[in-house]
Amino acid sequence: MSKEHSGSERGRSKSRREFLKDVLLGGGVTAVALLTRDVVAQPQPEAEAVPIPESKGYRVTPHIQDYYRTAGL
Repeated sequence: MSKEHSGSERGRSKSRREFLKDVLLGGGVTAVALLTRDVVAQPQPEAEAVPIPESKGYRVTPHIQDYYRTAGL
């Protein structure tokens, strides 16, 4: 009689273990999903479009001419 009783407990214990394992695994998966949801859902900041000034080329202005004259170039 004790063998039958312990056998049924063994089956019940196994199902309890699997239930607890499934609950813990499901809780862990849910926690990871909630934590990563905020990271994934945040939009990435777009690089601000900085206008590139149009190059007007090299210009010899009066102060540059003064520099060349004083530098002996």
